[in-house]
Amino acid sequence: MLNPNEIFISENSNIILVEGIDKFNFFQGIISNDIEILKKKPSIYCSLLTPQGKFQYDFFITNHGNKFYVECHKNYQKELFQKLLMYKLRSDIKITLDQNWLTVLTKKKLLDVHKPDLISFDDPRFDNFFSRSYLKSDLLKVVQEKFTVIGKDYFESLRLSLSIPDFSVDAIKEKSLLLEMRFDDLNGISWTKGCFMGQEITARMKYRNIVKKKLFKVIINYNTELNNEIFLDNKVIGQLLSHNKKEGLAFLNTEILKNQKSSNLISGDSLIKVEVPWWVKS
Repeated sequence: MLNPNEIFISENSNIILVEGIDKFNFFQGIISNDIEILKKKPSIYCSLLTPQGKFQYDFFITNHGNKFYVECHKNYQKELFQKLLMYKLRSDIKITLDQNWLTVLTKKKLLDVHKPDLISFDDPRFDNFFSRSYLKSDLLKVVQEKFTVIGKDYFESLRLSLSIPDFSVDAIKEKSLLLEMRFDDLNGISWTKGCFMGQEITARMKYRNIVKKKLFKVIINYNTELNNEIFLDNKVIGQLLSHNKKEGLAFLNTEILKNQKSSNLISGDSLIKVEVPWWVKS
């Protein structure tokens, strides 16, 4: 993912703070993952769905200093904040926007930077693959002196080569479904906890095995053109998501792929090869 001496400073992540005695109970009924995991592990990855089971937001929740740090995409921080306030009702919690933290990605946890204004943990979507850290801006200079900062274009190429989705662009809000997004393979769904909003539809899709499309990695043999649709024998079988004209992600019809040779896939006038992301467990 990243070399040991490299860091990436995300410009797309913001933090919402949640604190109070009801914070565990509050999240347990609304998110796709089991908040009780945070009593044993530092961080979880999860989603907030519509009542119809459609994707709205994905985010990380990290338990640190008796507070929950909710890391979400900056484009929907305020919207998610308002949604959490709406669900708060009589829960004894405090929800605040916090603009004082930066999100930094590294190969390993920043344990050698011994400062109080630092939270560092393994990304919960993967097994010890890379780490996320939250740090105050006044600590940034210290970290920059220890590591080489990589640019967003370089990181985006790394992200696509490793099939790591960014669901702010690799999903369709209020249309995509978690199992289409392979959210369970990203450690974002608990099948053992109680009900959560949208759980019934998500569970039905799993136990009836009725997922019609899924997220795949695509290798692109670029010619002169790409478009949003992917074709097989002049029939649309999927949608191209984020890409760099070499590699990318796509939603593809799993039944058609199972019965046809995927070497005939085309987007625009460019050939598309399909791969299952490396992090898929089954």
